[in-house]
Amino acid sequence: MRIVPLIVAILLFSATAFAGEIREFDIKTIERLGNELTQVSQTRDQGASSPVKKLARKTAIAALNGRLFNIRYDDVVLDDPDGSGFLVYALGRGRKRGDVVIHGHFRVTVSSEGEKAERVDALSHSVIIDNKNVDPSPRGYHRVDFVTSQSVGTRPVETLVYASNLMKMPIIVATLPDGRIWEIKNGILKDTGKFAGKQR
Repeated sequence: MRIVPLIVAILLFSATAFAGEIREFDIKTIERLGNELTQVSQTRDQGASSPVKKLARKTAIAALNGRLFNIRYDDVVLDDPDGSGFLVYALGRGRKRGDVVIHGHFRVTVSSEGEKAERVDALSHSVIIDNKNVDPSPRGYHRVDFVTSQSVGTRPVETLVYASNLMKMPIIVATLPDGRIWEIKNGILKDTGKFAGKQR
């Protein structure tokens, strides 16, 4: 049977809306970045494959000093979709085997020469860690997706695509300010046309 925890409305309307405060991408770019994060984060150099990308990573680490949550991070470098430089992600890591950080990641936009952090985006306002090896469902039930909300931006961030891929489980996310519900499954982002806590 399917369990969808009734936490979306609680999380959604207990958070403060900050839509538009981060750099947002279109849906296809979000999917592409999330899937690239999944692949590149598993490589030895985590995307820092050239001197300029190594410099970009160093620049991003300096820009994030004092901003990160109290968890461990990996720094992953991707090309900026607009072709102007790099995106460096601080991807949170849990402490236990099977931990997946759902919220708690950061993104730094770095210039093409790797020397300037042009903006820092916190991709959430808090940390949520799930363990893909632990199913908290009552006896006789099993979890088929992870339900959350997002208080930054108007579309799900690419790190949710990444998290869904790591969990090998769909993520259902409601975005502020309108409570629009999205589904992330197999690296694909879908607008369900539904809304949390509101009649349409």
